[in-house]
Amino acid sequence: MFHLHNKKQAPLKFEVTITVLTMTNLPSKYKHLRLMLTRGAKAVSTKEMFAVNQKAQPSPADGVMKMVSTMYKAKNNAFEEKTYKLSLIRINPRAMREKEKKIGTTYINMADFVSPDPAGINEETKLTMKVSESSTATDVTLSIKSHWLRNFKGSDGDAMSDMTGATRW
Repeated sequence: MFHLHNKKQAPLKFEVTITVLTMTNLPSKYKHLRLMLTRGAKAVSTKEMFAVNQKAQPSPADGVMKMVSTMYKAKNNAFEEKTYKLSLIRINPRAMREKEKKIGTTYINMADFVSPDPAGINEETKLTMKVSESSTATDVTLSIKSHWLRNFKGSDGDAMSDMTGATRW
């Protein structure tokens, strides 16, 4: 389903940087992992992260995802909801087939982490993710930074938004 925006609503583009601080309660059999953030065809991912004793605490360089997100204001002056899927991927470096497999998913509403304030947003958030082959939910702690790209003229990688001013829900 597509949601067409009122022509008077100007799209606001934000640079968003998500850094993985910690992941705890990971299934003990998985040592090589990464997170992937997706919405439609747009996808960003961390580098490979390593778990020790069911915990991963990646370096800032390995646990970072950056993107540009187009947001629209709702009638109440808040931003319209824009949900991204955050998936936990296990990596099997020895496998010939199926090197990567999604083992958990949760969702982030990007509208909660953007503001046209020049100072931007810098927040920590903790998400809980049900992970296959584990009875305990995995906790993912993220640092989410965003700032408004006031004069941004490029693409955010979402072809539908770029072409028609529409966004997919």
